[in-house]
Amino acid sequence: MRLLKLAVLALVGLAAAGHWWQQARRLKIIRALPGPKARDYFETTRARDEWMMVVVAALFGAGAIAAVVYVFAWPALRGGG
Repeated sequence: MRLLKLAVLALVGLAAAGHWWQQARRLKIIRALPGPKARDYFETTRARDEWMMVVVAALFGAGAIAAVVYVFAWPALRGGG
C-alpha cells in the first residue's frame, strides 16, 4: 500500500510539473505572436485543454467505478462475502 501511495504521489508530481512546463511554453509562444494570432492560438489551445479535462475526468470516473466494483462486488462474485 505504501508503494501505491508513493506511485500516486510521483504521478501527481509529474502531472503538475508537466502542466507548469506546458503553460510556460504556451506563454512564450503567445508573447512572440502578434495580437490576433496570439488570441487565436490561445483559444485553440484552451479548447484542446478543455477537451483533455473532459477525458481525464472520464478516466477518473471509470477508475472510481472500477475501484467500487473491486472493493464491493468482486469479493461477492468470487463467493467471498
